[in-house]
Amino acid sequence: MTKQVYQIDEKIMFYRELLLQMVTRVEQAILKATIAMENKDIKLAESVINEDFFINQLRDMIESDAVRLLISEAPYGHYMRQVIAGLKIATSLERMGDHATHLAKMVSHENFCNDEREQPIIKGIIEMSNIVANMFREAINALINIDAKQAKDVAKMDDEIDKRREDLKKQILEAGPFENIQLRQNMHNYYYLVIELERVGDHITTICSWVVYMDEGVKPHL
Repeated sequence: MTKQVYQIDEKIMFYRELLLQMVTRVEQAILKATIAMENKDIKLAESVINEDFFINQLRDMIESDAVRLLISEAPYGHYMRQVIAGLKIATSLERMGDHATHLAKMVSHENFCNDEREQPIIKGIIEMSNIVANMFREAINALINIDAKQAKDVAKMDDEIDKRREDLKKQILEAGPFENIQLRQNMHNYYYLVIELERVGDHITTICSWVVYMDEGVKPHL
């Protein structure tokens, strides 16, 4: 191994470490927000909201390191693919962190789940969020191993998330009419929260497509 190859290997390793740190932060945010919703734990929800700052900081660090690698190292082949894919994955991760924050903010609302008609909706959202978290966990393994086959298999899990979205949207719409203004507002928020969770699934699918690109050199439509 030449000195130049060794140096770029070390720099790519550091770059991947930053990306995995961000992945870990986002995974924890999703899990904590889900647990906070399940237990109506306002303190835990607030910790998710506060920690979004660090997710954004990691995104900025990844973007800066990627630019530095592209300019100073002129990476080629699989090195180039890892840098480009990392940039795209960091963008998806940042948005996923935002969605986790929105979930946590719902828990922090003083009128969260005060009506019995909200309870089955909340239960469905928690179940959907757990499916999202499981999908993300599998996507992380694919990313760590840069395994295209595993990434393609994980992407198929998005079908279940889409189904849950449609079921919950229908459940929310059929729970009315809502004579209470606050309950109507809450149901409106739950409706868009379900859509956000579905978008998290889309972001995970996008991450999977970039893992395939890292491994095979072609970005598929998953």
